[in-house]
Amino acid sequence: MNKRIIAGIVAMLVLYLPQVSFGLPADAQENPHAKTSVQNQPENPILEIPEKAVSPGVVVIEGRSVLTVYESVGTLTPEQRANAIAARIVSFAAGGGSPDPIRLQTHDAWTEIFVGNTFIMAVTDADGRMAGNPRDQLATEYVEKVRTAIHYYRRDHSWRFILKGLLNTGICTLVLIVFLGLIRRARFVVSSRIQSHIYASAHVEKKTAWHMFVAYLGPIALALGGVFRWLLILALFQAYLTITLGFFSFTRDISLGVSRWVFSQLAMLAKSAVDYLPNLVVIAAIVLTTYYLFRLLRMISGELRKGQLQIRGFYPDWAEPTEKLVRLLMVALALVVAFPYLPGSKSPAFQGISIFLGVLLSLGSSSAVANTIAGVILTYMRSFLVGDWVQIGDTTGEVVERTLLVTRVLTPKSEIITIPNATVMSGSVKNYSVEAKKSGVIFHIMVTIGYDAPWRTVHDLLIGAALATEHVRQQPSPFVLQTRLDDFYVAYELNAYTDSPREMLTIHSDLHKNIQDKFNSAGVEICSPHFSSLRDGNGIAIPHQYIQPEYQPPAFRVTGARGNGTAGSESVQGMGARRSG
Repeated sequence: MNKRIIAGIVAMLVLYLPQVSFGLPADAQENPHAKTSVQNQPENPILEIPEKAVSPGVVVIEGRSVLTVYESVGTLTPEQRANAIAARIVSFAAGGGSPDPIRLQTHDAWTEIFVGNTFIMAVTDADGRMAGNPRDQLATEYVEKVRTAIHYYRRDHSWRFILKGLLNTGICTLVLIVFLGLIRRARFVVSSRIQSHIYASAHVEKKTAWHMFVAYLGPIALALGGVFRWLLILALFQAYLTITLGFFSFTRDISLGVSRWVFSQLAMLAKSAVDYLPNLVVIAAIVLTTYYLFRLLRMISGELRKGQLQIRGFYPDWAEPTEKLVRLLMVALALVVAFPYLPGSKSPAFQGISIFLGVLLSLGSSSAVANTIAGVILTYMRSFLVGDWVQIGDTTGEVVERTLLVTRVLTPKSEIITIPNATVMSGSVKNYSVEAKKSGVIFHIMVTIGYDAPWRTVHDLLIGAALATEHVRQQPSPFVLQTRLDDFYVAYELNAYTDSPREMLTIHSDLHKNIQDKFNSAGVEICSPHFSSLRDGNGIAIPHQYIQPEYQPPAFRVTGARGNGTAGSESVQGMGARRSG
C-alpha cells in the first residue's frame, strides 16, 4: 500500500507540473506499466499546429495495442501522450474501480474521456482528421477500447487467469518434450539408415552410379541433417518461450519483444537476400568465367604436356607447374574482382579481420614464401625432374615429388626424404639421369695394387671385370686411370658407363665381385703392400719380366770407425746387418 501511495503522489506531481506551466491536459510521462491512480480535473488544452509531421503514438498496455493518438499537444509528442494515457488506464484498472460509466465531456476543439471521475485522455479535432473519422465518433470508439483494456488488464491479473497460464505452460512443456523425443528418434533412425547405405556402398565390389552417389553425398546429407535438426530445435524452443511467456501479462511484453525481434531479423535477412541478388548474379558471372578459363587453361596445358602443342623455348615438363601458377593468379584475380560484391565486405569487422589475417600471413609465412619462390625457380631451371636420380647434399635417390614448397626423394633404402626447396636452392644438385639417357653416366671405383703387378695386366683385369658386370655399357667402353704412384702401391681408378643410375648399389656390389674373380684367376694379389723388412736397398723393385737375366744386385757395404778414430771398412755380399764392436 505504501508503494502505491508513493507512486500515486509521484504521478500526480508529474501530471500537475505541465498544467501549472502550460495549462494543458496532462498526459503522464512515459511509463506504460506504472500502477498509479490519477484523477485529473478537466483542462483547457492549448492546441498548437505542429511545425512538422510526427509519427502517431500507440497506447500499449502489457503488449496489447489499445488505441492511437496522432496530434502533439503543447510540448507533448504523440508518443508521450500515448504513454501518459496507458499509465492512467493501468492506474485505474489496478485501483479496482468500476469502469462504468465512461463519460465524454465535449469542448470546442477537443473531447475528454472520463472513467468515473478519472480523466483518461482528450481527443482533438486533429486526431479525428488524421484518423479519418469525426472527433465525436472517434471519441466513442476510444471509450469502448478503454473499457476493453480495463477488462483485459483485470482479467490477466486474476488468480484464475494465472493458474490457467500455468496449466497451459505445463501442456506446452509436455508437447515440447514429445517433439524433442520425436526429433531424437527420427535422427537415430535416419542416421542409421544413411550410414548403413554408405557402408554397403563403400564395400560393394562392382560400384554403380548409385553407390558412388551414396558414398559421396551420404556424409554431406548427414551433416546437413545435423544442421537442420539444431535449427528445428532452436525454432521449437523459440516458439515455446514465445507461447508460454504470452500466457502471463507480466511476461507478455518479453514474449512479444522476442517474437518481434526474431521476425524482424528474419525479415531483414530475407530483404538482404533479395537486395543481394544483383551482387549474386555478378559473383555467379565471375565464377562461371573463372571456371571456363580454368577449362581452357587445362586443355592448353594438356596439349603442351603431350607435345601436340609446341611453343619455342617452352618445355613440356613446364606445362603442369605453369598451369598451377596461372590458376593461382586467376583465383587471386577473381577474388579481388568479387570481393566488393561479397556480403559484409564493407563492414569494419570484415575489414579488420582481413587486415589481421594479412598481418599473420606476412609475419608467419616468410619461410613458406622463400620455399615457394625457390620452387618456382627450380621448376624453370630444370635442374631435375620427377623420376630423376639425383644427389642433393648428402641425400641420393629418385625424385618422387616436387611441389612449390618441398622436394621429396626416395633413397635406395626406401626412405622418403623431404627437403625444403630453399635448401635445394642453397646447395648443389647432382643429376645422374640426364646423361644416363644419352651416352650414359660414369661411375668409378678405386683399387690399389703393388708395384710388382704389371699395370697393363691390372688395366685388362679391371676392364674385363667391368664388362662382365650387368648394367655396364659396352660402348663407350670402360677405361682405367692411374691416379697416384704411392710409396708402396699404385692407385688405379676404374671408370665405366651405365644408363641405370638407380642400380648403382647393385652395380658396385657386382663389380667388386667380378674384380675379385678376375684378379684371383690371373694370380694377381689385390693388396696395398707396405714394406717393413731390412734390405740393402740395391736390389731393383720392378716386375721380374723387366729384369735382365744377367742382372746382379750390387754389394751391401758397411763402413765403421774403430779404436782411436782410425777408419776401416769391410765388404759384405747380399743382405746383412750392421754390427758394432
